[in-house]
Amino acid sequence: MQDINNASYELDYYRHQQFKPGWHSLVEVVFAGIMASADDADGRDFLRLMGSHLAQKTPLPEAQTIGELEDGINATLSHFDWGWVRVEASEKEILLTHYAYPQTPEPDNAPLWTLSFATVLEGIYETWLLAQGGAPHVSLRRKHSSQDRTLVFSYRNGQ
Repeated sequence: MQDINNASYELDYYRHQQFKPGWHSLVEVVFAGIMASADDADGRDFLRLMGSHLAQKTPLPEAQTIGELEDGINATLSHFDWGWVRVEASEKEILLTHYAYPQTPEPDNAPLWTLSFATVLEGIYETWLLAQGGAPHVSLRRKHSSQDRTLVFSYRNGQ
């Protein structure tokens, strides 16, 4: 019997479950249109703003702990079929690692899709954290993507 990496198999299963051909294609066309009709900074600012508006439409319950925050985020993400997040806090920052986010219907467009989707998530996460008592001068930005298709965000005071 072939050895299967269960974590990878599970992520692939969830990505397949999330795929909605008409919606994914529409969102991909919108992402491409936004990024093509504006310079990179303006396009990303717009996508971040759209994420912020979505977060305002779907507020989280008040959280007293990091665990409650993670649970609230994951409950909302489950309604969208957008994967899940792990939240880790240290003295310097809060890290949000987003797993199993929806993938592009066109693999050749993966870099644009990942950048655009991650930027929308930046707006969502930043707005949710601000509503949980975060400071307006603290920003949330994507740190990196990893080989296993996770997105890692840092909420850190740059001052």
